[in-house]
Amino acid sequence: MTAREPIRTSDAPPPAGSYSQAIRHQGLVWLAGQTPRTSDGARLNDSSFEVQARQALQNTEAVAVAAGTSLQHAVSVTVYLRDPEDRTEFDDLWRDFVTVPYPARAIVQSDLPGFDIEISAVCAIPE
Repeated sequence: MTAREPIRTSDAPPPAGSYSQAIRHQGLVWLAGQTPRTSDGARLNDSSFEVQARQALQNTEAVAVAAGTSLQHAVSVTVYLRDPEDRTEFDDLWRDFVTVPYPARAIVQSDLPGFDIEISAVCAIPE
């Protein structure tokens, strides 16, 4: 069995707790939930949904790239939204980061502490 490899990049905010930004293992990368924080950890919770969503997507992409993949290789994505009505606006932004075939995706309503969105993903590592 191969070891799990933690991924760390300064291009995304540091973990806010005892977890890795991502774990690479057996051809896949599991990305921890990314929120709308800048790479230095500043919270964008007072910003519009569009600004928050774009930052969360950029953070997710930065961690994926650090692991040797990208959201273009996502196989599953979970999007946590405070307000499910934001799903249409999210979907418009989402297409700037992924193309057909789109990954499997779930949108979950969540009472996020201080944010409107959080995104986690599983990405394949391209061969």
